[in-house]
Amino acid sequence: MDVAASVDHRGAPGGGPDFASRFIDARLAGFEKDIGICLTPIDAKDRAGKTHAYFPALASCCGLLEYVTALERGDSEGIGCNEVSRWASKYMLQPDYDDDTVKILFNAFRHSVAHRGIASGVWIEKVQGRAPRRVTWRVHANSRQPSCRLVSEAGILKRDPPWPCKYTHRMHIHLKRLQIDLRTGVLRYRDALSQSEKLQGNFVKCMRKLYPA
Repeated sequence: MDVAASVDHRGAPGGGPDFASRFIDARLAGFEKDIGICLTPIDAKDRAGKTHAYFPALASCCGLLEYVTALERGDSEGIGCNEVSRWASKYMLQPDYDDDTVKILFNAFRHSVAHRGIASGVWIEKVQGRAPRRVTWRVHANSRQPSCRLVSEAGILKRDPPWPCKYTHRMHIHLKRLQIDLRTGVLRYRDALSQSEKLQGNFVKCMRKLYPA
């Protein structure tokens, strides 16, 4: 496989795995710059104290997860929670990012943040054979571990919705920890890519889709 002939841009003499590593490092640096801006505290306008750009930060985290999943599998299309979960199972801390956590992260948060800019008040998970979980959320800027923690917590939302809205669970998301864990996972993937011709080939295939000649 002539990887060098396929990717010889961004000042990468020889291309190949060296280029891939530099490309991933650059994307990671851009991600961390964005997260740093999002998590810089500013004065809250509706209450005392500080606030952060919580959902732009969460959107950036989910975007990076999808990006590296695409690079590893060689295709930027058709990526859902199953594909991301497989990537996470290889490169991210377990059981912190098990199938259930990734499923809720993507179905309850990634989709609504991508389409509406904020998570829904309550997300209802419907699984055949068991009672549906009704999941609400609390997003934090801190580094508490695990980054995504689902707890059983029955209650009723009253402040924001137009009518009382029941929930059975709450997902706590800690953005700084998610950033730290993503950095670790992406670097593990980068190192695996540098040693694997198959992963290098998938990287090139994805590059051809993202940057068509």
